[in-house]
Amino acid sequence: MSKKPSGGSIIYVVLGLVFLAIVGLRTISTPEIWTHLALGQSNGPISFIEGESFVNTTWLYDKLAFMFWNIGGAPLLIILNIIGLLAAFGLLIQVSNKWGKGLSQGFALLIAGHLIFQTLDVGPQVAMMLFIALFLFVLDTQKKPALLFATLIPLQILWTNMHGSFLYGPIIVGLAAVQAAQNSKGPGSRKKNQTPLTGTLGLLAAILLVATVANPYFLKMHGQVLASLQSPAPVYWSSLFIEYFQIPPLKPLILFVMIMGAAGLITLKKKLPIVLTTLAIFGAFLVWTSPQTSMLFAVLAFPFIVLSLTSISEYLNHSFESILGKNAKILAPVTGAVLVILLIASIVPIIGNKAYVKTGSASKFGLGIQENLYPNDLEALLTHPAFPEKAINLSADGGYLAFNYGRKCYIDYRSGTYDKETLMNLSNTMLGNRKAYDELMLNQRPEAFIINTLTPAAAQGVATLLNRQIWKLAYFDGTTAVLLRDTEELADLINDKALQKAGLVKLEKARAAYAELGGSCRNGNPAELIGSGKIYLAFNRPTEAKAIFSLLIQGHGTIPGAWIGLGSSQLMLKEFDAAVASLKTATEQAPNSFMAWATYASACKYAGLTAESEEAVDKAKKLAERNRSANEVEVEEEEEAAPAKATSLEEITVPE
Repeated sequence: MSKKPSGGSIIYVVLGLVFLAIVGLRTISTPEIWTHLALGQSNGPISFIEGESFVNTTWLYDKLAFMFWNIGGAPLLIILNIIGLLAAFGLLIQVSNKWGKGLSQGFALLIAGHLIFQTLDVGPQVAMMLFIALFLFVLDTQKKPALLFATLIPLQILWTNMHGSFLYGPIIVGLAAVQAAQNSKGPGSRKKNQTPLTGTLGLLAAILLVATVANPYFLKMHGQVLASLQSPAPVYWSSLFIEYFQIPPLKPLILFVMIMGAAGLITLKKKLPIVLTTLAIFGAFLVWTSPQTSMLFAVLAFPFIVLSLTSISEYLNHSFESILGKNAKILAPVTGAVLVILLIASIVPIIGNKAYVKTGSASKFGLGIQENLYPNDLEALLTHPAFPEKAINLSADGGYLAFNYGRKCYIDYRSGTYDKETLMNLSNTMLGNRKAYDELMLNQRPEAFIINTLTPAAAQGVATLLNRQIWKLAYFDGTTAVLLRDTEELADLINDKALQKAGLVKLEKARAAYAELGGSCRNGNPAELIGSGKIYLAFNRPTEAKAIFSLLIQGHGTIPGAWIGLGSSQLMLKEFDAAVASLKTATEQAPNSFMAWATYASACKYAGLTAESEEAVDKAKKLAERNRSANEVEVEEEEEAAPAKATSLEEITVPE
């Protein structure tokens, strides 16, 4: 990992960049892209409950995304996202050249790819990474004040209008000013050159901060960014159905990077660069408290990771040279071979979609967009003149409804847009809280619910609404359930057999396609099956649910949510011993799942395993207390697990 350039060292950097490109070559599954497209199309409120002071912190990105969508659709957005990602790390490679090259940069790219794999998707976060890299690159390569001002001020204005992370610009330049001041005090420093640079950078940081008001909303932009940071919800991370899986934890890799960074600090013989060190430490703090910031951490820490790898490598090389002598030269090619093997081992499961299946992602390798996650192909229903103008939807579908059907949504995934009371009220309604439901009905008076079945508590929400008898299920296709109020005006839509059949045919096609592949990872995770299994349980149809969950497990035996569903189905069918076995597996795969332990306790009770049942109850109670303190959700126990007593879709069935 020497930082001395060599003829073949560039190949490691190229391979690392290829790995990053493959990480980025994925179908779009984030629901947030639809919000960006909707805002880019209208640049106005897309929710009927938004406040009067509308502020869009990504308005320029949204406009560009909408423009490129009209030119080339999802494939073009993905390609541009990859270009932005490669450009960001290409610039960071240039910044890190003075600290390490070749192998060090290759390993750093490998680490960065794994850090961002779970969170990367098409969105303004890549623009954030690019702007941070641009600032670091300009500060590293340009020392003339005129060039610094002429370059960074326009970049700052663009950044301000692209993503809410724009305050990092003045912060990075401010750190550069501190670093220049520190360097001017060191032995052998050129104070005549460093002191003016310190003042220049300090002035530039102040000007950049002022430049952030160059946006359509003036200081309201800053207030919205602050509100987004303080907003408790809604939150999207990685996948709509990620709670269904026991995904590989990211913290071991984060801890490894932190330990490596500490080792780099110990072994580095030169003065630490203040900018790179501070950014890396700050990024480590953020990502340790919230893995959602892994993309930010990857870009902030990359140069320091290269520095640490090089420092550790030089220390080890020196140690091995004293032991092996001339034979120590073989270490470099051996290390290079290890890097190539690790890169290949990382690329193969991504191309084969195994990595996406394992991490519970809704994406898969290639170009395209996963519209099956949302209420697609519903023009006949949602654009029907009789369909209610005001419908309650969950966060996942908000942007999709606004962009594809031109209708105002209730909520979407924009942090800081909706007050806590509104979000908690909807969450509690889905969980069966009568008071929350009554308040929602009083304040909004909805006549329709559009529920994304992939989200947590969706199945319970459907069951809760149907149990109130005033709601009827008008449509269901596995990922979307549409409930209408049982009124004379909506009777034709509720009883539209052709519409109902279309949804069930869509679900059956998805089931048949997955079954035909024998559970292969080729087509990724089957969203329709994941969503429908939970709904069948809510409809008190355990036979159909068992068929769905058995098929899911056939394809991927390490989905805790599927084992919980299978065990619940077996429990409802009074197959107690089989339920115990299935739910035992669920508790082993997801030891921190309240649902796994609670259902396992019930299975053990009915199977006559008293001791095991009591132990599981204790575990479930501890997890319930932890979840209650974290979520602050009040649920009326008598309604929490009640299956739906009525549905207008009586012919719902999926063959075994």
